[in-house]
Amino acid sequence: MNKLLLGLGVLIALCAGVFVYLDRTSNGIVGFYAWKLMPGNLQTEARVDINGISVYYETYGDGSPVLVLHGGSAFIETMHNQITALADHHFVVAPDSRAHGRTGDADGVPLSYAQMADDMIALMDHMGLAKADIVGWSDGGNIGIDIAIRYPTRVGKLVTYGSNFHTNGLVPDEEGAGINSSPDDPSWEVVRSFYQSVAPNPDHWPVFHGKLMTMWDTQPTFTTDDLGRISSPVLVMAGEFDSIKETHTREMAASIPNGSLVIVEGEDHFAPLMAPEKVTPRIVEFLR
Repeated sequence: MNKLLLGLGVLIALCAGVFVYLDRTSNGIVGFYAWKLMPGNLQTEARVDINGISVYYETYGDGSPVLVLHGGSAFIETMHNQITALADHHFVVAPDSRAHGRTGDADGVPLSYAQMADDMIALMDHMGLAKADIVGWSDGGNIGIDIAIRYPTRVGKLVTYGSNFHTNGLVPDEEGAGINSSPDDPSWEVVRSFYQSVAPNPDHWPVFHGKLMTMWDTQPTFTTDDLGRISSPVLVMAGEFDSIKETHTREMAASIPNGSLVIVEGEDHFAPLMAPEKVTPRIVEFLR
């Protein structure tokens, strides 16, 4: 009996160690999957056909609605820190954007922030949400900006992290990346691998990548006058070493009538996933 108990203890310790290792190496995504299995956390996993594509989305929690939007080339899981924190007091809606993750793409239709903003409005319509707060990282924030400009009555508060309102906001090292990047580049391996594991058509990766690079190279092209039409309170966040110029981030915050600014010291573009303790509490407090 003692040997049996000892063996069980060793097995449990081994499993726990493997879980911790996998969670750390996945930046907490494995832990997020475990969190979703706990009763009451994940509300729905669903699809809806809108604007010629099948949009995949998940919902969590209960309370005032918050639309959580991931960055370009990414997927719902990258926003897990914000999702789990916000689900304590909000009804969180987290979709995979058009052509990203589990959401479909439309043949021959280019990617654009305007189209993805229209997709989110259609998703809100489908869910019966007249208005929602929006939390967007990078491209997710760009989509949020587009919605706040063109659909002002549909946005409560908006949070952006590492977002840009114009292509000239990219730091010099990033400019031109849309032209030069290859879908087979080793730097894309992690994103490419995940995409091919969940996408409706794994072989679509080169097409998706090409559309994404073109969008990044040519969009967005909002003006400060456009930003001046945003009526929602907006929290503009970015890392001290972000891939968006700090002067651009500051100009964006200053151009929005109800804009406020947070520069996260010591962090870069990936802080929402890599340093959530510096980002998520500010989002939660802003939306409180």
